[in-house]
Amino acid sequence: MLTPFNLTESLVNNMKCFSEKVFLAVAPPTEDDSKSDHKRLLQALSMRGYQNVQFSLGVLQHLYPLCRDCGYQITVTLVWQEHGWIAVSVEPGDTRSHHYGLAADYGSTTIIMQMVDLNTGKVIAQARETNGQVLYGTDILTRITYTQEDTAHMDDLQRVTVDTFQHLLDRLTKETGIAAKDCPVLIISGNTTMIHFLLKLNAWTVFSAPYAPVTSDPGWIRGPEVGLDFSGILYIIPAASNYIGGDIVSGLLNLDFWKKDHICLFFDIGTNGELVMGNREWLLAGAGAAGPALEGYISRFGMQAADGAIDSISIWKNDLSFTTIGGQKPVGICGSGIIDLLAQMLLNGWISIAGELNPEASPRIIYLDEEKQYAVVYADADESASGTPLFFSQTDVYQYLDTKAAAHTMIDCLLESAGISEENISHCYLSGAFGAHSDLESAITIGIFPDLPRERYSCIKNASLDGARTLLTDRSRMNDIHYFLETLFCVQFASIPDFLIRMQASKFIPHTDLHRYPTVEEKLKILNNK
Repeated sequence: MLTPFNLTESLVNNMKCFSEKVFLAVAPPTEDDSKSDHKRLLQALSMRGYQNVQFSLGVLQHLYPLCRDCGYQITVTLVWQEHGWIAVSVEPGDTRSHHYGLAADYGSTTIIMQMVDLNTGKVIAQARETNGQVLYGTDILTRITYTQEDTAHMDDLQRVTVDTFQHLLDRLTKETGIAAKDCPVLIISGNTTMIHFLLKLNAWTVFSAPYAPVTSDPGWIRGPEVGLDFSGILYIIPAASNYIGGDIVSGLLNLDFWKKDHICLFFDIGTNGELVMGNREWLLAGAGAAGPALEGYISRFGMQAADGAIDSISIWKNDLSFTTIGGQKPVGICGSGIIDLLAQMLLNGWISIAGELNPEASPRIIYLDEEKQYAVVYADADESASGTPLFFSQTDVYQYLDTKAAAHTMIDCLLESAGISEENISHCYLSGAFGAHSDLESAITIGIFPDLPRERYSCIKNASLDGARTLLTDRSRMNDIHYFLETLFCVQFASIPDFLIRMQASKFIPHTDLHRYPTVEEKLKILNNK
């Protein structure tokens, strides 16, 4: 049910929204006053304080006979563009009570879109879709390579991206009864490469020297310009660098550590890992390819978090138990389940700190004759949905340790660049599906995050989406975005000489230097003394 319209409250809230609806009652033309409909509306808007307003051709084409039919009582919908406004629609009568905008987190694996009532700031519906780009590779580099094979392949990536956005608009429309494609504005938060795919720009520029993207701030774009059936304006949150994209800039909006004295860390971890560290005096950022493993895309039975995915595992003595999303029989294992599996195997002696499976520790560790390696069976044939055993192989373990080592090393290098140690971090904000759904204790046990007091950690489900929605309802936050763009100093991990050496040390569980993980060291001592 739609929220009842409160004119006073609406006008207060709309003062800062990215879009505003303005009801005008203007005098109709006469032979003595034959100013154009366009000019009449511009003058009326100017009297209300709206300067530098542009009317699109589509809106101009609707002025006649609409203005005359409604007696020049008309609602103009405006979208803010920092230095002015653009009119995106005109409607007869006063329609201010129906004013909705859209915010989207455009991730490499999943795209999430929200519809927001701009009169109240409340989310009235949310939809998610797997990014259609996964057809061309689960990791970004594979997709970029695909676009380089043939110029027509850029069309493929752009088409499936737009299709995904279109599906989300259709789903929101079906759920709410409100035509999402007619919303005036859609704020999009995504990394630099994702934005290049959407706009059909060559994303190879992001990953090849001199690492200068085609654009880091595309700004305001009409929906039809990208092939989207959307009559409003797309605003794309700018990136701070080629690797620190708009999703990270957006994610910082609702965190206040950049206004305070103490040092905090923001880590958005998924297929890619992006970090920002600092306080009111300085901000350091870095990014790297964490890889698809953290979201489950390794192993024969690895999968994204969805119904039937094992999302948690516990081991007690020789008994392994698990839970699945949706409570169904398991069809595979997602990232949070893998983290639990490795942590629990370490603490129960099923795996060494070097990641080697111990076949003597459990009958669940079997030898795969065809693959000539050991594997741990986390779901027997009679437990799985397919009727076949689900396992995690020795190769899968090593691949996952590569991924977790990359995440750990990125934090290490950023700390060194700042000249501080992990003990100086007063708080860690973890974002992304990985951070929101994985067990923090398990993640620390295997060495992804520093072994800090647990109260210093906060998990945010989707900081990128939260930031996009914040900007949608409060355009003054553009001042903060400009501050981030001017202040963030980006560390290039690839230029750090010993980055790969550090990664080798981080491939152990939790680390070659066990003293850096005192809580894990204590747990292992207890295990060895049993």
